[in-house]
Amino acid sequence: MTGPVPALPAPMADGRGLRLAAVALAGVVQAVLLGVAAFATRDAFAAIHAGSAPSAATLAALAGAGVAAAACEGAARVLGEAVGQRYASAVRVAVYAALARWPRAALRERRLGALSLRFVGDLSAVRLWFGRALPGLVASCAALPGVALVLVLLDPRAGAVALAAVAASLAAMALAAWGLRRRHRRLRARRASVAVAAVERLEAAPELDLLGRTPKELALLARGGDRLREGAVARERRTALLRLIPQAGTAAGAALVLALAGGTGPETGTAAAMLAMLAILGLQLRDLADALDAASAWSVARGKLLVVLERAGAPRRAVPRGGPVALSVRAPTASFDVPPGGLARLAGPAASGKSHLAAVVAGLDRDPGIALGFDGGSERPHAAHVGDRPPVLRGSLRRTLTLGIDPRPSTNEVERAARAFGLASLLVRIGGVRGRVGSPDALSGGEALRVALARTALARPDLVVIDSAAFRADPEARALLARLREATGATVLVVGEGPGEPCDAVVRLPSPDVDREEAA
Repeated sequence: MTGPVPALPAPMADGRGLRLAAVALAGVVQAVLLGVAAFATRDAFAAIHAGSAPSAATLAALAGAGVAAAACEGAARVLGEAVGQRYASAVRVAVYAALARWPRAALRERRLGALSLRFVGDLSAVRLWFGRALPGLVASCAALPGVALVLVLLDPRAGAVALAAVAASLAAMALAAWGLRRRHRRLRARRASVAVAAVERLEAAPELDLLGRTPKELALLARGGDRLREGAVARERRTALLRLIPQAGTAAGAALVLALAGGTGPETGTAAAMLAMLAILGLQLRDLADALDAASAWSVARGKLLVVLERAGAPRRAVPRGGPVALSVRAPTASFDVPPGGLARLAGPAASGKSHLAAVVAGLDRDPGIALGFDGGSERPHAAHVGDRPPVLRGSLRRTLTLGIDPRPSTNEVERAARAFGLASLLVRIGGVRGRVGSPDALSGGEALRVALARTALARPDLVVIDSAAFRADPEARALLARLREATGATVLVVGEGPGEPCDAVVRLPSPDVDREEAA
């Protein structure tokens, strides 16, 4: 069964396009208001040059336009932040949905710290681009034509000369932006290396210290920090150059305006108004430089996010039968059948593929070389998997025991299941099923196993796959298995040698060395 290929959310969907349009409108209004302020500045200087005070209307226009323009800028920033947060949230949901569809084996091949960066560093790049840089770019692009028009209206010849200097600086910015994406990619790799190394060593820090590794680990972190600093300085140096170029362009334009004003160019008031508009233009071009920097960071993050989305497989879908299913397995290393409600056991030496086959039967992994049948069909039943790392979320024990169960059982049912699978001492320790489980590490291996078995009993699946070293080593494994079968009536597949309970099928997988010899 295939599903739609996950993709990044459309940036302009879910009302984000309208909000960006509102940002652009705020930029246009701001440009108009700045034009009003420029002409008011010209009139004020003209009045002063004539020896009289500026009129009340001129002063009101100057002050009102300035305040309103600042309000437009603030509104644009607020709207932009809302756009960025909304889009980052949509991307976060899409990335998690894609990772949930990954095969478990593929997920375990990746470093957890590296994957967690998708929800931190990459989403920060998303938010900064869509929340600040893109709205700022939209507002600047909307306002720049208006500012240029005002300069030309104030004095056509001086305005054209100033804009020529600004245009030259824009061309220089385009050249300086070349290679910025490469610097962001290098910086991101070094930042990820330092963050992942720190995160993944924290859990083992006491054990590493016991082994005498702390000095070496500190040296590695310091070396990574030095490389990160070098990358950050290189990227910031290029970004600073991008910000400097437009400032130099507007400064050159201002110098040309003043040079013309000293001859047959604009009058003093007009020149002052043009200088004010050039200063505003410089700020908008600086925002453009920041947008180029953020766009480069987003481009790198987008590539990493697309890798996550492209590896997602079909969604896991199950059709609950409401009772045990007949299981049929046809694999290169073993073929067997289990009747409804039966018990089968997978045995074999280490590295023979038992866990992989069990994960494929449970639906955690995919393998095109393994054919499965359920009641003679291919639709998956409601399956449960009991492994060495059962999911335990922070919160109450009741929450952990009822994960994925709908409708949720009553508190009394949950407590009965917990006691039936040997969790009475845990209930006493945390204060009942509503007591909090601080973290998965707060449970012993035996408690984590019993939590998983109790949750499976409450879920009443059609098929249960048990692949747990804790289960195989538990002295009560036989009694726990009998209790689980009685509570669910499900078809059960257990990995590993058993304590001797009768099975409908005992499947022994060959050694991988035997497979290689046969292939030769």
